[in-house]
This record gives sequence, structure tokens and C-alpha cells, in this order.
Amino acid sequence: MNKTLFYFLLICLILWLIFGAIFFKNRICGVNPSASDEEKTMAVVPPPVVKEGLLIQDGTAFKTTAANYFDFNKSSYNYLTPLAAGLTTSLNETATYLKANPERSMVITGLYKEEEVNESVFPNLGIARANGVKKALSDLGVSAQQLIPAASLLGAGVDFKDGVLFNGASFSFKETTNDLAERLAAIKARLDANPITIYFPTGEQVVNLTAAQRTDFSDLAFYLDNVADSNLEVGGHTDDKGDLAVNNRLSRKRAEFVQKYLTSNGLDAKRFSAQGYGPDSPVADNSTAAGRAKNRRVEVRLK
Repeated sequence: MNKTLFYFLLICLILWLIFGAIFFKNRICGVNPSASDEEKTMAVVPPPVVKEGLLIQDGTAFKTTAANYFDFNKSSYNYLTPLAAGLTTSLNETATYLKANPERSMVITGLYKEEEVNESVFPNLGIARANGVKKALSDLGVSAQQLIPAASLLGAGVDFKDGVLFNGASFSFKETTNDLAERLAAIKARLDANPITIYFPTGEQVVNLTAAQRTDFSDLAFYLDNVADSNLEVGGHTDDKGDLAVNNRLSRKRAEFVQKYLTSNGLDAKRFSAQGYGPDSPVADNSTAAGRAKNRRVEVRLK
């Protein structure tokens, strides 16, 4: 074999190896050299995200939808405002339907996560959120007896987005019932005998509720909703240490503080008054620290 032929065959072998390497690389990596740039781009575009909207439906009798819904900041019981125009329209349509159909009631289920901090007067943030939505419908003229707050604990599959719980309430319908007399009588008897009492450290205005007190407040809200002529008195009290005028002002401020707190939780401010009694109505001996601690209180009473 002459040198010319040898070099010619060697060059052919090298070119064949280069071509083969390129060919197999494209096959393995899934690149189609004949595909257009447009086709390549379309292949990697993710499908659009469809945002779930609000749905309130009573079988075939009523249905309203909106692109938005009730959203809540983490650990907050007040829904975010202002409400979108579409959600406001759906609320008005729902109110109109309920007012025209008193035999139908709506269950408002507030949603919440176990990790959230409950600073409401209710047993959990779900009930608190449901009561907030309930008030929005009550303000539109819907009877409170047609609006039933409930709660549902969300599982691990649902999380906050930028600190916000989207779609924090769901809705269902049921027949209106009128079998509340026994429950209402039991609530009144219990709260008449033991008014809800909130205690305060010296000179402070801080509300720290027990689980039992949250249940009492939930029952209290239920009672106000279902007994039209019922009202509350929020009475502030102090111990006898310090200036009398200062104590009278402090007791009034504590009562107003609790009144504002209850109002922020959806209770109607027109249904209760705030009074300051200073040190004039002690329930324990002011000569001891334990007695003075019991006297620094706000009592919430049914009237």
C-alpha cells in the first residue's frame, strides 16, 4: 500500500468517527436537528396555572362565582380588604338569595392551620374566620339564624403563600331549623351564674383567654345572634391601690379595651356598653395580693 492511499484511508476513518460521534450525541440527548427553534421553545413552556375561584352553590336553586375569595394573613381572623368587586357582587347575590329563602341556611366553614396562633375570642381561628364572613352577610341584612359558623382544620398539603391563606372559607347549605331553645336557655343560665371574667396585671390592658373562656365567648356570640333583645355589659374593675380617680379611669379603659376587642371579633358594638366601676365592687380582700389580683378584672355579663 502506497503512502497516498494510506493517508486517504486514515482521513476517511477520522471523518467517519467525527460524524458518528455527532450523530449518536444528538440521538442520546434527544435533540432533533430538523426541529425548528419555535418547536423547541414550545416543548419547554409549562401549562398555565388556573387559579381556583369562589363558589357558593345551593344545588340547582342558586349559584354564584367569583375570581377571588376570602383571604387571611397567617394567624389573623380578619379577612383581607378591600374585597374584590367580583367577590362583593357574589356576597350581595348570596344575601339576596338567603333573604328571599328563609327556609335555607348557609354553613360558613372557616379554614385554619394547627400552626397558627389564635388571638381571637373563639375556640379556634376557623370559627373566628367564619364569624367574620358571617358578619359581612349579616351587614347585608341576612338573618343571623340563617348563618352557621363552622371550622375545618387544614392538613399538611395546604400551606401559606407569602404568609397568606388563600380561600380561607367554604360554603354549604342546609334547611333552616328552629330547635335552639334548649341550647340558648343553657347558655343564659351558665353565663348568668358565672359571667366571663378577664383578669389584668397591675396597670396593664392585656387579654389572655383560657380555652374555657373562648368557648364561653363563642356561646355568647351565638346567643346574641339568636336572641334579638339580648345585650351585654362590659364592666371594668380595679383593686383599691392608688388614686381613686386614676382607678376609675383605668377600669373604664379596661372595659373599653375589651369592648373594642370583642367588636374586632365581629360582635355588634351596639349590643353592649362599657362601664368603669373602679374599686367599688371588690370580689376579694384587697389586703392581700391574691385578693387584689381577683379584683383587677373585666366582667362580661348578659343583660
